[in-house]
Amino acid sequence: MPRRMLTLLAAVAILIAACSNGPAATPVPTDPAAILAAATTSLQNVKSVHYKVAVTGSLNTGGLLGGGGASSAPSDSGSSLDLAGTTVEGDLDVVNSAASVTATVPALLNLTANVIVVGGIAYIKTSLTGAQYEKLDTSSLTGALPIPSAAASGSPAPEASAVLSDLQAELAKLPAPTLLADETVNGQDCHHIQEKVASSDVPLASGALDGMTGSATVDVWSQKSDGRPSRLLIAVDGGSQGSLSLTIDLTSYDAAVTIAAPPADQVSDQPFTIPGLGQ
Repeated sequence: MPRRMLTLLAAVAILIAACSNGPAATPVPTDPAAILAAATTSLQNVKSVHYKVAVTGSLNTGGLLGGGGASSAPSDSGSSLDLAGTTVEGDLDVVNSAASVTATVPALLNLTANVIVVGGIAYIKTSLTGAQYEKLDTSSLTGALPIPSAAASGSPAPEASAVLSDLQAELAKLPAPTLLADETVNGQDCHHIQEKVASSDVPLASGALDGMTGSATVDVWSQKSDGRPSRLLIAVDGGSQGSLSLTIDLTSYDAAVTIAAPPADQVSDQPFTIPGLGQ
């Protein structure tokens, strides 16, 4: 057999062997802390997202309504509020600083609520306040709620970057998370990270809850494709003060979404008020 033919056959054999082995394997992430940090960073350039929250558990209403403080006895000062069936769903348009929310809380007189936030105004309608929307200037909330805005270009505003940086710094202080088996969530192939913390691990939360103690388990399913969270499960055990579980599904990242103010004839002249917040 001519030498050239042997050389050609050898080259073909090498090529077939290389193809049979497939492409070079991409290293599988094994550091749960790095995966969790990447999930946080992945939110930096989100343009829009659809969210759905399901809440279960029960809370001691005595602790919520003034039983307060470490010296109180919450178990004797109120009844239990069953949160089963509580849901919150809507869309967040980060680029245009707009949002829509639909909420249902069966335990609170079968409360339902619809909220539309557009142009710095929240239009709020609840089953307890009537058929029309009432307006609330969201600037009255900015001092109390750390909600970052986004620039019109879709890039994160400086405040958003600062919030994410602070969040990553706080995550670094927590006990090491655990990497669990991969799962498919909301049609996405995901890493599954679990973090278990005590209230003493989060000083800010301990102070805000006026002495409330307990523990929380946070599960994060982050999409392998881009690191973005697909689901979060937050389970809080507050002992005698109750327990709470929130399942948060995040889907339709960066999808086109239109959020508009309700028609004028559906908006009341009366402003929506929150106790403790002046107009």
